[in-house]
Amino acid sequence: MSLFAVCPGVTQCVDRRPAAGSPRWLLPVFCLLLCAGSARAAQDEQPGPVFGSIDQAQAAADAAKADTDRIKRQYDVDAAACMHKFFANRCAEKARLERNAGVTRSDEARRQAELYIRREQARARHAQRDRDNAERDAKAAERAAGKAQEAAARPAAEAKPDPAPAPPSGRVAEPQPRAPREVDDPVVRARNRADFERKQAEAREYAQKQARDRQEAEAKRARRRAEREEEAARLKALRQDEGVQAPAGKP
Repeated sequence: MSLFAVCPGVTQCVDRRPAAGSPRWLLPVFCLLLCAGSARAAQDEQPGPVFGSIDQAQAAADAAKADTDRIKRQYDVDAAACMHKFFANRCAEKARLERNAGVTRSDEARRQAELYIRREQARARHAQRDRDNAERDAKAAERAAGKAQEAAARPAAEAKPDPAPAPPSGRVAEPQPRAPREVDDPVVRARNRADFERKQAEAREYAQKQARDRQEAEAKRARRRAEREEEAARLKALRQDEGVQAPAGKP
């Protein structure tokens, strides 16, 4: 009967005489299921802890682990003390239930702290990777702009005139006037300047597009990774809760 005393109204339910023709084990099992559902609902209603930093969450996880060890050591002391009492079984059962409840609370606090630490570490890695990608894109844009500027500033190759025919023997060839350089023309300079600015704008636009595409891809991967981590943590927590509660029903 002490097994069901942790839930309100369960002891009263067990003491009630079962109906004629119904199995005697059915009523205690029903009360046990009702007790488990009430405990799970009470745990779900409790808000989770809020941490301000990874160090604070790590301290909370260490404290929860230490509290779990303390509860287990206290149970060993209480169980040994119960052996000298008149109602030894009832005393040991009460100590065991208190140990299971305390360990469940401590493990839940530790899991929440560790989950916060994993999320913050993943967020820091993603932020650092985004900064590295942005810096790499900026350097690529600068290199592309520099190459475009060098290409625009490079003078056009001067056209080589056809060699003058050899003068007849006995006559000295007259010097040929030098053709004007193309870069000296203001129209040519304006055209080169316009081409340089256009190439520089195209390089910046291409670098910005690459950065946006990379950020969107990283954000999608981060969301999928966070969803997988949350689902894995939830399933792990459920399995651990089931593993803790399963031995709680055995004497």
